[in-house]
Amino acid sequence: MNTLIFFMSFANFVFYPLVVGAIIAVIIEQIFRATGNEYDPKAVGKVNIAMRVRKYLIRQAWLFNIIWFVCYGILLFVMRPEQQAMPDMIWQG
Repeated sequence: MNTLIFFMSFANFVFYPLVVGAIIAVIIEQIFRATGNEYDPKAVGKVNIAMRVRKYLIRQAWLFNIIWFVCYGILLFVMRPEQQAMPDMIWQG
């Protein structure tokens, strides 16, 4: 159980920087697209690199998000409360 909580904590720790990095990569990619010429191989190369970085960061963010939800689902299943016995309903008095 502690292992699952550790994995969830790590996935939560890694997820937010990946999302911020992906947003920054989108902004950089759009800047390269706006300033570059589509016939210039150097500008196209910059856009391709920025696009690959963006896709990588988004895939990693999805992966860690899925890992977090899987661990959460397992913890929900494992940590279910036990069924309590019915109270003694016979009146004694």
